Parts: sequence; structure tokens; C-alpha cells
Amino acid sequence: MHDPMVVAIEVRRPWPKVRKLTKRRPLRLRGAFWQLGSVELYWPGLITVWHIEPGDADAGTVCKPSAWKRHVHHWQLQVHPWQHFRRWAFTRCAWCGGRSRRGDYVNVGEGWGSTSKPRRWWQSEVGLCHSDCSSIKRAHATCTCSLAEGGPWLTGRSSLEPWGRCDTCGGFRITQHGTEAAIETRAITTELLKQIPQGSRDKAVTTIVSTLWREQRAAAEQGDAADHG
Repeated sequence: MHDPMVVAIEVRRPWPKVRKLTKRRPLRLRGAFWQLGSVELYWPGLITVWHIEPGDADAGTVCKPSAWKRHVHHWQLQVHPWQHFRRWAFTRCAWCGGRSRRGDYVNVGEGWGSTSKPRRWWQSEVGLCHSDCSSIKRAHATCTCSLAEGGPWLTGRSSLEPWGRCDTCGGFRITQHGTEAAIETRAITTELLKQIPQGSRDKAVTTIVSTLWREQRAAAEQGDAADHG
């Protein structure tokens, strides 16, 4: 996996986020995460210093890890408070056009090859969505034609190949990896999300989708426990 970026220095803010737990847990101090009885503490990042490998090479292939903290000329600073403000003030969801808010952030990218860095500081970041909007957008780009037959594909030669676009709707092939139950759940939830109109959100539908996936995962865990029992 190609990635020229690696964290060289992480500066965390001096005051933590505090969350009350429903049950008391043993004392655990793990980096930025602390658990003290029924209280969970987390120290978010304040400034992250990224080391960018020269020539867009993979991290560690040109500069030694021991030199990352010294190569100031290879640094890129990520100031989290400023990033949060810019995202709230300027970034809009690529699907619904909505603002990034606390608890409903516009921070889900479109994967490798997407561009989320703005050309100017006052411009919206490109290709970012709310979490649910990202799922809806992906569903609208997915083909569900002739699922049993694998779809009338323009490219790709077998139902096992993950690429190809449908000759009928132009959508991408639906993922066929995983158990039969997971594949069936994926097909059902994709169809549900595709019913949401273009550029819209529907909390009721996304709640149903989340419930279906939660039930599928719970059933899979029970099956695994029974197999190992």
C-alpha cells in the first residue's frame, strides 16, 4: 500500500474528553486512552506533524525513521482546531451539501486517489461526505441489476472479479465477498439506500440499514462461538 505520509510528532491537548461508562472497568492507561473505573478519558490531538517522504515514495524508503523528527523540511503540520473550524466553515458534504457539525462530521473520503485537500484555505475540501451520505452515495453508484446472474458487465469476465460496470445502469459491481448472509445483507441494504433520492438523507432508512448489519454481525459471532464451542 503506497503512502508517503507518516506521523513524526503528535502534540495532544492538555485537557481530555470525558465519557461516563455504564459499568466500572479495571484501571487501564493506554497512550491517549485512559479508563479510571467508570470514567473514560481521551486526549485528542492538538497538532500532528507529518513527515512526507521525498519524491512521493513510500514512508521509510528514503528517510530513516530515526530522522523523521529532524527533517523539518519534510514536515507538514496538521493543526486540529484550525482544521475543525475550516471544515465547519467551508467544507460541505459532496452528497447532500450539508455542513460539518459536531456529531455529524463531514469527514469520510472516497478512498485512495480521491482529493480532499482544498486548493485554497477558504474552499471546501473535495470529495468528503457525512458517514451516512457516503454509504448512500456508494449505493447509488452500485449496480444491483440481475444479482443472481452477476450482472451484465461491460468489463470483467466472471462473477468473482470485483471490477466492471453494468451495461444497463452503469453502476459498479456489488461486492460478492464474505459469507452468503453478508452478501445477502449487502444486497438488501444497497437496495434500501438506493431508494433515497439523489442528494438526500433519510435517518429512518439508514437506521434500518445499521440495524440489519448489526443483526448480521451478531448472528455471525454467535455462529463462530457455536463452531468453536
